[in-house]
Amino acid sequence: MKKTASLLLTALLFVALSGSAFAWSPELEGRPDSFHPGDSRGYFIWHDEHGLHLRTAAKLHGHQFSGVLRTDGHFVDVRGTRLEADDSYSLGHEEHRVTFHFDTGSGGVDGIDFRVRGGDKVVFDLYMDGHKVATDEISGGSSNWHPDSHRFEIFR
Repeated sequence: MKKTASLLLTALLFVALSGSAFAWSPELEGRPDSFHPGDSRGYFIWHDEHGLHLRTAAKLHGHQFSGVLRTDGHFVDVRGTRLEADDSYSLGHEEHRVTFHFDTGSGGVDGIDFRVRGGDKVVFDLYMDGHKVATDEISGGSSNWHPDSHRFEIFR
C-alpha cells in the first residue's frame, strides 16, 4: 500500500512538473485579439502549440522595429515570417540571443517564430523607430496583456 501511494505521488508530481516545464506565462497564451494586420500597430507576442511568435504591425505609416531576445536556454526553430529585403534577424553565438530589425511598411506585418529548448525564461528588449516602445504598443496573448516596460521577461 505504501509503495503504491509513493508511486502514485511520484507520478502526479512528474505530471505537474512536466506540464509547467512546457507552458509559458499564461498571459501569453493565444494570439492577441487586438492583432489585425493592416489595422493595428505595435508588437504582438503569443504562445501556442507551434511555439512563441513575435509580430510587428504598422497601421497608417511604416515603422522601424528592432530588439533583442535573450534566453537562459537555446533558441531553436527560429523562422522569419513575411520578411522583405530590408528586414533581418540573426541568431547569436550558442543560440542564446536573437536580434532583429524590421522595416514594417504601412499596413504591413513582419515577425519571427521560435521555440526555446532548455531554458526557463525569455527576456524581450523592444524598440520602435529607435526609441523604447511604449507598453501600450506591446500586446501579449489573447487577453492583450501589456508589460510594465519595453524590457520584460516571460517564464515557464
